[in-house]
Amino acid sequence: MSDKVTLIFPRLRRESNVWAPLPLMAVAAPLLAEGFEIELLDPRTFHPHIPEILQAAGGSLFVGLSVMTGFQIRDAVIISKALKDVYPEMPVVWGGYHASMLPEQTLAEDYVDMVIRGQGQPTALELARRLAAGEDLEGVPGLCYKRDGEAIVAEHPPLVEIDQYPSTPYDILDIETYMVPDLGTRTMKYFSSQGCPFGCGFCAETSMYGRGWVGFPPERVLDDLENLAKNYGVNAIDFADTNFFVSKKRVKAICEGILERGLDLKWAADVRTRQFIDFSPRFRELIRDAGCRRLLLGAESGSQEALKMIGKQTTVDDTLHVARLCDGLGITARFTTMFGFPGEPEKDIELTLRMIEGIKAVNEDFEVHGFFFAPYPGAPMYEEAVQLGFRPPGWLEGWADFDLTELHTPWVNPEYKKKVDMIIDFYMPYASPGPELRQKMAAGGPRSYAYRAMHRLASWRVGNRNFEAPLEWKLKQLKAGRRG
Repeated sequence: MSDKVTLIFPRLRRESNVWAPLPLMAVAAPLLAEGFEIELLDPRTFHPHIPEILQAAGGSLFVGLSVMTGFQIRDAVIISKALKDVYPEMPVVWGGYHASMLPEQTLAEDYVDMVIRGQGQPTALELARRLAAGEDLEGVPGLCYKRDGEAIVAEHPPLVEIDQYPSTPYDILDIETYMVPDLGTRTMKYFSSQGCPFGCGFCAETSMYGRGWVGFPPERVLDDLENLAKNYGVNAIDFADTNFFVSKKRVKAICEGILERGLDLKWAADVRTRQFIDFSPRFRELIRDAGCRRLLLGAESGSQEALKMIGKQTTVDDTLHVARLCDGLGITARFTTMFGFPGEPEKDIELTLRMIEGIKAVNEDFEVHGFFFAPYPGAPMYEEAVQLGFRPPGWLEGWADFDLTELHTPWVNPEYKKKVDMIIDFYMPYASPGPELRQKMAAGGPRSYAYRAMHRLASWRVGNRNFEAPLEWKLKQLKAGRRG
């Protein structure tokens, strides 16, 4: 019997930089430690990808794909169908958020044989063991499969401690492919924990991990960071944790260890607004001194009613306060906002615009990104959205165009989306230009004059809330190959 496992990270539609496929690397770590051979394929980095996948997958115990709701489903379906055509007896296994939330719908397709729910490491390891030994699959925690045409659906397994597993095997990839010029010239993503104890209404994380949280101890994180810096030349880390700051004690030890070891690393992480506000000034300074240069915060909305609806446990004033704190520390704040919640979405545009203006008044370099509420399977607000008229796709491939940049809810008028795209994503960045646009404005030549003219026009439009006859917006759409 073969001891090879093939793991595949299907393509994504929108990705300006290709980050390392950390979820599959985490799954690969215990398999490698137990002696299994791993083929980890990332079709984002080569094309055409199907021939190479088919060649590499031959003789595998199973082929595992990590799949998120949205466009990644489209590529995963193409890959899975090709695999089943060539290797009809080889199990095709889907994991990740989408299959975890909708295992029965996923298993209804004949090109998916099994689904791994929740944390992938323990289930994939036990699956490989059973298949290698020719044993029955009954009782494997988190494993869903078909038996005599019937779907056997496992419960979501509880989170297990991740410190029992080996470190992320960066050496099984061409790591240079994943070096991104971001915080540093050689920025790498890194997971130090899984899960989140909070329960935002639009987020499926709580259903995935049941509000549990597990993390590597500080010494292990420090050893991993030192390895990346010394052996791979990494000079910046983007922590991919859903919430890096769940354990203040752990973060304190990591920060102190970075300083004690003399690790010259810049880093970024996600943090909740109230968390950062509640930290002591001394602790916030330690975070800064240890290399933190950017924090991602979910502002979500300038409407207090919307924040209450989604269970955000924060206020608009908190968002502006944390912007001032970050500015004082020299830490860049990057905020996310979300539009189209049930209620009065039209009113939310003005309230959120005021909040963005307040953030930009603190520091024009602070970024604010806008998304649209999408009822993801497993999110607390999913059932509420269904009751309000949202009709989820009834088959797997129907979810392939589902993402946060499009409208999926019946209570939002498409004209509302156009207005948000126009104001938040077009006029606001010109009205309050970040460093890249300011550099273009100062460069000289005809283009710089055009940028400066657009800046003045956008500032007037935003300041006066006058978006009538937006010819420049329509011209931008035409240039981008879109129609308004």
